[in-house]
Amino acid sequence: MDDAAGRTAASTGTADREALDALIFDWGEAYIIGRDDKGCWWAARRDCIGYLLTARDPVELRAAIRADYELKPVPRELAEAETAPAPADPAAGDAA
Repeated sequence: MDDAAGRTAASTGTADREALDALIFDWGEAYIIGRDDKGCWWAARRDCIGYLLTARDPVELRAAIRADYELKPVPRELAEAETAPAPADPAAGDAA
């Protein structure tokens, strides 16, 4: 790989990471979003309804997510429940 090809690959990797971060920022509460090592972009609803959305690029994936969400919105409480701390066990007593 020559230097120009290396720079192109690096800038593509940075652009892909920024696009992935933007998708997660916008839709991460409702969808689990990723990109595999073969360049396939994907999203799965957090409520486990439907099927895996796939796309060739982030623009196509964003359009697929929007269409899916318009058809049946994903409850945003699912993301909150996944990140919320577990409630304290009153039977365990006060540990503090």
